[in-house]
Amino acid sequence: MTKTSEYVAELAEHEGVKYSATFADQWAEATANVLGDSITPDATDKLLVALVRAGKLSAREMVALVMAYHRELKQQA
Repeated sequence: MTKTSEYVAELAEHEGVKYSATFADQWAEATANVLGDSITPDATDKLLVALVRAGKLSAREMVALVMAYHRELKQQA
């Protein structure tokens, strides 16, 4: 677990936000699979989407956190 993923999980818990897939999410995942895209969002990515949908983060804040999170993941690998 990275510092960013811990922060995101704590924020979501504090705000009472949970990820729930929408039809658009399911469609996007199915389309990506058909096109051979192997990128699958993990729990942290999904929580970030949920936090934006709930109005707890701005899109700009989400992008910064996604970038930080994936940078940390890459450093751990």
